[in-house]
Amino acid sequence: MALSIQTQPAILNYNINKGQLSIEQPRPQVEAGLSLPQIRIEGTTPRITIDQTQAFNESGLKTVSAFSQDYVAYAKSKMQESVGRISEQGTQMTDIHLGGNAIASQAAYNAYDQFYGEFGMVTMPRTRPQIQVIEGNLDIRVTEGQITGKIIPGKPQINYTPGKVERYMAQYNSISIRYEGENLDYQI
Repeated sequence: MALSIQTQPAILNYNINKGQLSIEQPRPQVEAGLSLPQIRIEGTTPRITIDQTQAFNESGLKTVSAFSQDYVAYAKSKMQESVGRISEQGTQMTDIHLGGNAIASQAAYNAYDQFYGEFGMVTMPRTRPQIQVIEGNLDIRVTEGQITGKIIPGKPQINYTPGKVERYMAQYNSISIRYEGENLDYQI
């Protein structure tokens, strides 16, 4: 007769998964704009005008219009002088009875005497040139440049997987009792 007892202990087992954390930080985005400064300059140059027309006229270097005006005036005065001379000589001819040789004296005057005269020559002008100064003008316009910027920060990307512990029974406990042999009546 034999009595056999067998026991089996309980075995508790577990799996551990570690937690994981990953953080990615993307670069910020930069948006920038630039406008260049500008300078605008406008100007007129100064000018000087010198009018020497009258000074040249007095020196004998006349313009065509001044030359024409002077000689028209000169011709008119000579015409009036000759009309007066002819009239006077006509009156002398009508007074021939007063005596004298009017024809001979008029012939000598008309041939020689009327052409003698005094000539005055001026080489230096008496009138100053007319000088006119026109001032220049300068207009400067400046447009300032600008720099515009905008920074858009990147949001961090966070991935988190929590840790985990899994428990399980690898083996349950048990007791096994066996009796081998004759049957016994046992009473308690």
